[in-house]
Amino acid sequence: MISTLLPHKSAGSSLRLRYKMSIPILRILQDYASTEDPSSIPPSVRLRHTATTLTIFDKYPKASYHFLILPRINNDAGWTKERLTDLRTLLLKWDKSSAKELLKNLEAEAEEVKSMIKDEMRKSHGLSESSDGWGVNVGFHAVPSMLHVHLHVISSDYVSASLKNKKHYNSFNPELGFFLNLKDVMSWFELPDGEFKKMASLPASQFEPLLKKPLQCWRCDTTFPNIPKLKEHLQDHLNKEVKMLKRKRKREVQDDEETTEKPEENEDEPEHKKVNTDA
Repeated sequence: MISTLLPHKSAGSSLRLRYKMSIPILRILQDYASTEDPSSIPPSVRLRHTATTLTIFDKYPKASYHFLILPRINNDAGWTKERLTDLRTLLLKWDKSSAKELLKNLEAEAEEVKSMIKDEMRKSHGLSESSDGWGVNVGFHAVPSMLHVHLHVISSDYVSASLKNKKHYNSFNPELGFFLNLKDVMSWFELPDGEFKKMASLPASQFEPLLKKPLQCWRCDTTFPNIPKLKEHLQDHLNKEVKMLKRKRKREVQDDEETTEKPEENEDEPEHKKVNTDA
């Protein structure tokens, strides 16, 4: 159902400075990940779960589709809340093979969620069954705002009432560097140990200044003086992309109709000789 993937109606900001966030809010993801029976989590919060992951709606989505995939806490298996505090802790304080296995679980779940998003794009906008819709980005914030490792699965339109300021946008801009694509993170495991540790250290001093960079469209590099202007521009991009995808769908329907209406040739009927008009 289309309503399954609709974001929450509440407004606000999921990216806040740590000292402004209360402890209960800071730990809410840990609470969800600790739930022994995820099916008890309200459907307004939980999208789906597996034996190792829990996928929830981002309460304040920064795009048309925005979800968080959490590794579930399992003390018996060694996946404690301390071990899963954030990406840096996961990568540096525990063995690489276990960390890689956990990330691969998140990656597999992300593919499932992406598939659901693409399906909803097709249904809600009347796109072709073969259409891939528009982009979906999968990655982490270099400096997270909440406790517990969480992977963002977010559509690339960045059209949302909850996207309200420069930090919101820049934290998800896929070209800026604060948003770490999951595939890039996975590639770190192929590096020598020294390089791996350097990449995984994720110093706040390196990444937090990126949030103050000018507002720049990730698609066309146009710079904007304020968030309303940028949001209007992003909406235009989305409108054009959907319009283009709908035109493609219309052409496919017309081609199908022409193919259906074209009479089939009777292979058993002998070919008529051409009339020589020059005689």
